[in-house]
Amino acid sequence: MRKKIIAILVILMVLLSAQTVFATPSAISVATPVTPNPNVTIVNPVSGSTIYSDNLLVSVKVTGPLSIKVSVTQEFKVEDGVNISVSLEENEKLEKAQTANVTIGTTDAFTSTNNLSFHTKKVENVKPGVYKITVDTVDAEGDVLYTNSNLVEIKAKEENPANAAVVESQSSGTAQFLKNLLRAIFRD
Repeated sequence: MRKKIIAILVILMVLLSAQTVFATPSAISVATPVTPNPNVTIVNPVSGSTIYSDNLLVSVKVTGPLSIKVSVTQEFKVEDGVNISVSLEENEKLEKAQTANVTIGTTDAFTSTNNLSFHTKKVENVKPGVYKITVDTVDAEGDVLYTNSNLVEIKAKEENPANAAVVESQSSGTAQFLKNLLRAIFRD
């Protein structure tokens, strides 16, 4: 009986000391932040969207006095040591070891002293591919507290289906007129 009590006490001490270790502030600060900040919203571009342009406009809404760092990286698939641009769908299927990131431009630092602020960053001359917008919330020492991020796909202006639809509708005006006329005649 005495051995059982000692064994239970040893197990309880091990469990309680493990909880203390995991709850220490140093253990928390070492961990990589994956929690998004509820006071930071990437307004533009919307996550998962496709942009038909050679410029990228990033807008961040900050609802509170805090400091952020905004960066843009292009995501690549690495194949035989060569960076290859992929689509957003292909990028999501890749494993971390198969990808590489290249920082585009500089990292912008912004400090808000108001309850509502906006920060914008324009990235020019972007090439088609997948881009990751990352907004890190930092403390006074520059340590990252939260990370918000969005993935977007950039395509060439010429690939925009809205532009193709305008060209098609202009060139097929006669065909559309005939379709409408036939529908009107045979609808009854």
